[in-house]
Amino acid sequence: MAIESAHKLKGGPINFEAFRWHQALAGDPDRRLYVLHAHIYFLYSTEDDKAKASKFRAEVQARFAESVGVKISDISPEALAPHPMPQFEIAFTKCCLQDIAPWLIFSRPDDYSILVHPFTSDVVADHDASAMWLGKNLGADLTPLIDLQRKIADQVQAGADEASLLWPFVYAEINSQSALI
Repeated sequence: MAIESAHKLKGGPINFEAFRWHQALAGDPDRRLYVLHAHIYFLYSTEDDKAKASKFRAEVQARFAESVGVKISDISPEALAPHPMPQFEIAFTKCCLQDIAPWLIFSRPDDYSILVHPFTSDVVADHDASAMWLGKNLGADLTPLIDLQRKIADQVQAGADEASLLWPFVYAEINSQSALI
């Protein structure tokens, strides 16, 4: 019940204060799971591909956009590392996993692959050993994540607040409190 209350702090379903609050409560620094990402991968080269991807994103939007703790990105029309294909992303709090995961399992078009992963300070493991694939495992280019993880570790060691460093990536927007970007 307390975690659900934190989601409503300062008017946002997923917000920095709730994220920081959850990290403080979690205790185990390696398992401070608050937010997960689902990356939905698809072909995006023909008009039919684009229409299909837009339709599926609209279905996700209709189903989850009003849910507390869910943020749905726009379509990224080309592969951008670490992502191997065009995609859109759903960021959601762990409370939403029980609704989103089964819906994706049964609603995913057969030719789509979905990477579901936690978002912690171990971004390499998040996209590799701790990831779950629905459909074909496409892998991820871990090189930029290794660099990001090194930057996070260096800045935390220098005294930066881990939550402030991770937050812009969790919420997919630049936050003025971040020294990383």
